[in-house]
Amino acid sequence: MEKEIVTTTKQDPAAREVEVNIAPLLSAIVKKLWLIILGAVIGGLLFQGAVRVFVKPNYLSSFTAFVNNQTQNNGQKSAVSQADIQASRELVATYSRILTSNNVLVASAEFINLDMSYDQLSRCVSTQVVDNTQVIRVNVITTNAILSYRLAQAIANTAPTYMSQIVEGSSMKIVDAPRAPKGKYGPNYAMSSVLGALVGAVIALIYILVKYFKDDSIKSEGDLEGRYGMPVIGVIPNLNETRGLGYYQNDYYSDYYVKSEEMKKQQKKDKKNRKKGDIDNV
Repeated sequence: MEKEIVTTTKQDPAAREVEVNIAPLLSAIVKKLWLIILGAVIGGLLFQGAVRVFVKPNYLSSFTAFVNNQTQNNGQKSAVSQADIQASRELVATYSRILTSNNVLVASAEFINLDMSYDQLSRCVSTQVVDNTQVIRVNVITTNAILSYRLAQAIANTAPTYMSQIVEGSSMKIVDAPRAPKGKYGPNYAMSSVLGALVGAVIALIYILVKYFKDDSIKSEGDLEGRYGMPVIGVIPNLNETRGLGYYQNDYYSDYYVKSEEMKKQQKKDKKNRKKGDIDNV
C-alpha cells in the first residue's frame, strides 16, 4: 500500500516580494486630493509672482525680406528659372547667417548711435526662414519697445546694401517694414502659472507617496498576512465605537451595539420605576 507523503515548506517572510496594493494607494491619494490642489494653487501663484518680479517684460519688432540671386541689368529683368528659385532658397540660409554677423549688427547699431556690443546685439536679434521660401523674417526682442523698433529699422535699412556688397549677383528687398510693438511679447504669465501649478501638484503628490510608503502601521489583517506570511487566527472587534465608525462596520457588531444600548436604557427606566414604587409605598 502506497503512502501519500505531503510536505509543506514555510516561506521566509524576508524572501517575499514586496507588492504594492493599488487600491489603498489610490485611496490615500484621493483622501489627500485637497493637498494636491492646494500645492497646484500655491505653485501657480508663486511662479507667476516670481516671473512678474524678477523677469522684465520684452517687446518684439520684426520685418521680412525677400532674397533673390539675380540683379537687374540696365533696368531689364532676365527670365527666372527653377534653378534660380532653388539657388535663391539656398541663399536664404547664407543671408540668415550674415544678418546676425558682427559687421551687420554693429553697423546697424552705429546707424542709430546705439551703444551696444556685438554680444548684446546677437542676443536680441534672430532670423528664421518663412515656410521654406525665399523670405527671411528678422526678429528683434529687447526689454524696451522703442529700442526694439529702432534697431529693427536700422537693420532693415542697413542690411540690403551690405548684403549686395558681400554676395555678388544677389539682392535683398524688404517685404514688411518693422512696426512698433503694441504690447508685451513676453513673458507668458499664463504659461508660468500652469508650469508652477504642475510643479506644485507634483511636489504634493511626491509628499503623499513618501508618507504612504513610510507608514509601517498595521491597518488590517491583510497587512499582517502580507508582511509576515502568517494567517490571522482571529480578530477582536472594537465594540466601543459608534455605529458606522471604526474598522468593524458590519451589521453584526452594529446590531450588538444598538441592542446593548437599548438594554442599558431599559435598565435605567426599570430602576427609576422601582424607586418611584418604593416612594409610593412609603
